[in-house]
Amino acid sequence: NDQMQGDLLTSVMQRDMDSLRTAIEQVDRGQFEQMVDKLLKAQHIYLLGMRSSSFLTGYLNFYFRLIFKNVTLVQNAVAGETFVQVQPGDVLLAISFPRYSKMTVNAVQYAREKGADVVAITDSTLAPLYPLASAALLVRSDMISFVDSITAPLSLLNALILAVGQQRRDDLSATLADMEQVWSRYSIFGKDDE
Repeated sequence: NDQMQGDLLTSVMQRDMDSLRTAIEQVDRGQFEQMVDKLLKAQHIYLLGMRSSSFLTGYLNFYFRLIFKNVTLVQNAVAGETFVQVQPGDVLLAISFPRYSKMTVNAVQYAREKGADVVAITDSTLAPLYPLASAALLVRSDMISFVDSITAPLSLLNALILAVGQQRRDDLSATLADMEQVWSRYSIFGKDDE
């Protein structure tokens, strides 16, 4: 309650804007480029995030599947079965914010043992994923009362999606053109004259 004085709408949105400003100033551009490079060269990309981070990996999965043909979203129930297939040349992109999930840390350790490369998005050099990752992007996920604000992490993911999409623009253009034809042929979004 102390954090939310006055107009709640303004307070929440102002905190989110402050988080974005901080992220712009603090995200390591070298680590960002390194992560983009690793994703582009991966034989297979695994995306992992638990609890509120699962929404971030779900969002990333939606767009990465338009860009890459080799993406797997790891979900709680199937993590064990999925990770049996992890091998050298694969990249696990793990996302974890406080309260850090032990399941995420265990999965990252397992992927490393299998020879996969691990990249992470987390909030601090003290986060459990940070020392386990070959590239890590640090961005805050602020607590607003009982809610995790994922504004800054989501904006960072948008930049990551656009960066890999730019490098794969020819493949992406072909995929989007194919999707438009399917949508039009089957009136996925309704007819133009309606």
